[in-house]
Amino acid sequence: MSPQWMLSVNNFTRVHKDKNRGQAMIEFVIIIPVLLLLIFGAIQIAFIYSAKTTLNYATFQAARVGATNHATYSALRRGLVRGMAPLFTNSSSLGNMRDDIEAGVDSAGTRRDAVSEVDTYTRIIRINPTSAMLELSGFGESTDDNVAIPNDNLMYRPTWEVDGASIQDANLLKIRVQYCYKLMVPLVNKIIGNLSELNNSKDPGSYHEHHTVNDPRFADANRAEVNAAAGVTASYEQLCGDRAANNEGFVLFAEAIVRMQSPAYSEETDEGLESFMCDGTKMACP
Repeated sequence: MSPQWMLSVNNFTRVHKDKNRGQAMIEFVIIIPVLLLLIFGAIQIAFIYSAKTTLNYATFQAARVGATNHATYSALRRGLVRGMAPLFTNSSSLGNMRDDIEAGVDSAGTRRDAVSEVDTYTRIIRINPTSAMLELSGFGESTDDNVAIPNDNLMYRPTWEVDGASIQDANLLKIRVQYCYKLMVPLVNKIIGNLSELNNSKDPGSYHEHHTVNDPRFADANRAEVNAAAGVTASYEQLCGDRAANNEGFVLFAEAIVRMQSPAYSEETDEGLESFMCDGTKMACP
């Protein structure tokens, strides 16, 4: 075997390896952005799922507290803060948990705790009892400072109806909570935030114009009816505030229904929060 032939073989092998190495590098450069998006997207979706699970529990907690405290904004807010607390508590001692819930600050120096999240990025809709049920012309009873739906002796009270509901129906508390969750994973937060904005920019009233199924059990139809009745649009900008500017918010919804254990009031009992009762921004009362 001649040395010249061996040299030609070695040169061919070296060139072939260099081409394979260059091709592998190009493939890696093409695939790495997709791979990063998939990994970061999976992490962000896991965070969203955790927030949705927490919101479901917090909404039920708010309904339970509201049921025993006249379905006022202060009661619903208190229950919502308690339920949202697990998202923001990271202290090992009980003494520091109160600070985490009421005065937490994230790595960017921005306040992010259960109280500020509820006060800034949530909206409560009291679907039932309705405002019409609390009017004096219905079966609401006037107290010293409030109009209340009686909660005692329901079996023996008259069965006349207001808005198609009896007094027994009026003693079912149903609430809906809208929450703008902050997206924190880079790269994918803008993408997911834009998708949430697009989804919540649709006109709820146009749902039935494009869908032949008129069934309130469907989520979109239910949301449309609730928003129309409450006079709120559930817009991305209104709910997310400063998070909407950079598309860093993701809108979540949760509902809960419990039986009232106290008379439902038309006015707030907490003087510090009375301006938020059914104001349409913090709380809507259709």
